[in-house]
Amino acid sequence: MKQKLKAILLDLDGTIYYGSRLIKGADQAVEYFRDHGIQVFFLTNNSTKTRKQLLEKLIGMGMECYEEEIYTSGYASALYAAQMGYDSVYVFGTESLKKEFVDAGIEVADYAPVVVIGYDMEFDYKKLTDALQVALQAETIIACNTETHYPGENAMRMPGCGAMVGALEGSLGRKVDYIVGKPNTLLLDVICKQQGLDKNEIMVVGDTYESDIIMSRKFGCRSVYIHPGECSSAITAVSIKDIPAMLENNMI
Repeated sequence: MKQKLKAILLDLDGTIYYGSRLIKGADQAVEYFRDHGIQVFFLTNNSTKTRKQLLEKLIGMGMECYEEEIYTSGYASALYAAQMGYDSVYVFGTESLKKEFVDAGIEVADYAPVVVIGYDMEFDYKKLTDALQVALQAETIIACNTETHYPGENAMRMPGCGAMVGALEGSLGRKVDYIVGKPNTLLLDVICKQQGLDKNEIMVVGDTYESDIIMSRKFGCRSVYIHPGECSSAITAVSIKDIPAMLENNMI
C-alpha cells in the first residue's frame, strides 16, 4: 500500500513554464496541491539564477511560492561544497551562481583547487580559456549538471549546462569528478533531509525523462512524466493541469 503523498516536487522549465510564459494550468494545479495539504517544492537544474531570483520570476508569473520551496543545482552545489569542506572554489558560471557559494560561506576565487561548472548564457571562448587555466591545476571539478538541452521560450530547445561541461572536459581531456544536478539524487536527498520527508512520501513531476524520471527511479519515489509521448516505465501526463484529476482518481 502506498504511503500518503505529502509533497510534490515540480521541475520548472517545461513543467511550470516555457521561458517567460507560465504553462496553462500550472498555477491552478499548484493551488490544488496546497489546498489538499500537499507540500509543493520547485526543483531545477538551472544554475543561472539564485533561489531568490527564481522566486521573483515565479511570483511575477502569478505563482504562489516561497524561497524555501525552491531548490536549484546551484544551491545544491554550494551545499555539497560546504559539506565536503571546500573553503574556496573557482566558478565557471554566472554571478548568481557565485552568490550561492558566497552565501554558503565559501570563497569564490580567481584560482582555487575546486572548479565548479554552471550554465552560462554568456559563455564564450575567453571564459572557457580562463577556466581552463584554473582547471588544469585543480584537484576537483564539479558540474552543476550535464543536461544537454532544455525548453526555452515557446518550447524551443536551448543548449544546456552540458555544453559548458563538454567544452571544458574536451579541453582538459578528462571528465568532471562529480555531477550535482539531476539525474543525480542529491537534490532529492537535500529536500527530504531539510523537510523531514521520506522517499515514499514524495512525487517528482518533470518533462525530461533522462533527468527527472531517471532521478526519481534511482531514488525510489513516485514520478509523473510530463510528455505527450508514451513511456512504459513512467506514468504519462499531457500537462501539469492533468495531475489533480489523476490524484483524485488514484492513478498515481
